[in-house]
Amino acid sequence: MDAKNRLRELALRALHRGKAQFTRFIDPSEQNEVRAAANTAGVRASFFGGYPDAERCVAAFYSEDEPGAYPIEAVEIRWNPKFSAVGHRDLMGAVMALGLERETLGDICLGREEGRAYVFCIPEMADYLIGALESAGRASVKTGRADKIDIAPPDGSETRATVQALRLDAVLAAGWNLSRGEAQKLIAAGLVKLNFAEETRADRKIEEGALISARGYGRVRVQAIEGETRRGRIAIRLFRYGK
Repeated sequence: MDAKNRLRELALRALHRGKAQFTRFIDPSEQNEVRAAANTAGVRASFFGGYPDAERCVAAFYSEDEPGAYPIEAVEIRWNPKFSAVGHRDLMGAVMALGLERETLGDICLGREEGRAYVFCIPEMADYLIGALESAGRASVKTGRADKIDIAPPDGSETRATVQALRLDAVLAAGWNLSRGEAQKLIAAGLVKLNFAEETRADRKIEEGALISARGYGRVRVQAIEGETRRGRIAIRLFRYGK
């Protein structure tokens, strides 16, 4: 069964059984397919990844009240930071080397406390992760179910800008101080993604919360759309990832 049919089946099951039905982890580019399946079946859809603002989420189809709990476990990973530096890439490599399917895993996040990280997964994978993950990068690690979650804020900087319109080319140009023409060339070349999906329409409307990435530049999120300025432009607040 392909992914779209599977989503339709879950949505219809939620309608007929009156009980929430859950997907495995999906990335933001798949969320529109979830919403379309929910609309077709006449149910609702919501998303949660184990913590606020998660990128990879589990989707829930439901007909009445939004589910209070999602089938997500948080596994805590610990190492001694005095002897080894472990980054996100090390953690991702170590976890994926265990042979897990990507849909069973959510985000992997560094903790606010040095020497600590979290990996979000479906419940069936938690015990396997805890038993199998022994190292990341050059560090030996210990694992267990997370009693509490304290995720480090992402590296990056916030900036404010104004744009003539909430178009992809305009926001992309504002995010990296490009000219509108430079932004349009990147988009036309297929080098730009909007919410993880390639987007080649320069006039694509941008909404609050949108994540834009450009190959060779990085990622920027539209944190807020703050309204029209006195000069008739639109004020936006952006978060540019990276140091």
